[in-house]
This record gives sequence, structure tokens and C-alpha cells, in this order.
Amino acid sequence: MSSAVGVQPAAAPIGARMRALFRDRPLVPLLGLLAILVLLIAILKPEILGPTWAIGVVRLAIPLALLAGCQTITFLTGGIDLSVGAVASMSGFLVATLVGGQGLPVAILVALLVAALAGLASGIGVGVFRVHPLIMTLGMSLVVLGLANVWQLVMVQTGSGVPAEVRTLGSGVTAGFIPNSLLVFSPSPRSCSCCFDARDTAGCCTRSATTPSPAGSPGLARGRSSSRCT
Repeated sequence: MSSAVGVQPAAAPIGARMRALFRDRPLVPLLGLLAILVLLIAILKPEILGPTWAIGVVRLAIPLALLAGCQTITFLTGGIDLSVGAVASMSGFLVATLVGGQGLPVAILVALLVAALAGLASGIGVGVFRVHPLIMTLGMSLVVLGLANVWQLVMVQTGSGVPAEVRTLGSGVTAGFIPNSLLVFSPSPRSCSCCFDARDTAGCCTRSATTPSPAGSPGLARGRSSSRCT
């Protein structure tokens, strides 16, 4: 027994530890990849590095990050949405074409309503008629692009433009180095995290409710279920 106690567990291979790190901390390889890309840019074109370059990169990444957060929620529910880019582009185009005649609040409301209708149509196709999400959302993206082209032909003679408020929000800078779009994006990760927590809690409680209690120990089973869902 004394010899068994003195045996130390063998250390895991470095490859297994790296795989576990990348699996449990996906931000680590992403930051490493970002550092490699910045290093390559510094070697190839060092003159473009600077605060202006960093602000531009962050400004371009914010819309993609917002769409990626929405797509992540879709993935966690077992689906995929290929129409997010087309719907987002259509919403921005609607705001740009309606703001001159209807005003910014009405233009944003119309764009959100049209985007919601596109999402509702995709949801009905997937949830009610059991169309595969890949096919449904791809078809919806083509429909949205076609309608956007028709709307462009109708509105091309009336003129369009980006409102000053939206331009400031999307491309402005606060304190000289903080993109305004980053301030808009900041609450989004927390919102996605709340959605993930709510989904996990709902799934946990659903599994606990549908799992039969062991015979002879209902109180113990209820205690385990409540501890998992709190």
C-alpha cells in the first residue's frame, strides 16, 4: 500500500496538454493567430501599423462580430442561418434610402420590421414545414437579395445617404482612439452569454423533469435535480 501511495501520476504529453488548452480556452489560439498576422504585417509593411490602422481593423470587425454572435446562438440550437449577411445588408440599404424622406426613426423601424419578417419566414420554413435550415436560409438570402435589387431600381432616382447619426455611430471615434461601434458592441457578448445560460438552464430543467426518479429515493432524486438547475 505504501508503494502505491508513493507512485506519482504520469504527466500528460505536451500535445495532449496543448489540445486541451485550445479546446477549453479557444481565445488563446485566436490571440496567437492575431499576433502572428500582426507580426507578418509589421515585417511586410511596417509603415501601415499605428493607431489609425488599429481603429480601422476594429471598426471593420464589429459588424462581423455582431453577426457571428447571432450565428453562434443559431448553431447552439442545432441550425444554421446563411441569410444573415443578406438581411443585414438589406436593412442598412433600407435605412439609407428611407432616411431622406421618412426620417431616421421610421427608417430604422422599417428595416427592423423587414428583417424580422425575413427571420420569421425562415423560422416557419424550418420549424413548421421541416425544411433543412441550410436550404431555407440560403433560399431566403437569394430572395432578400432579389428584393433589394428591385428596391434599388425603384429608389435610385430619389437619392440615398447615410444619416449623420449612423455615420457617427459606425465610423466615429471617442476620446481619439475608441471606435464608437466598439461601444455599441460591448453589451453584445454579455447578451449572448445570458442566452447561453438561459438555454443551459432550460435544457437542464427539462432533462431533470423528464428523467424518472429512482425507486425508493424520490426525495434524493428531487434534491439532485434542484441542485443542477439552480
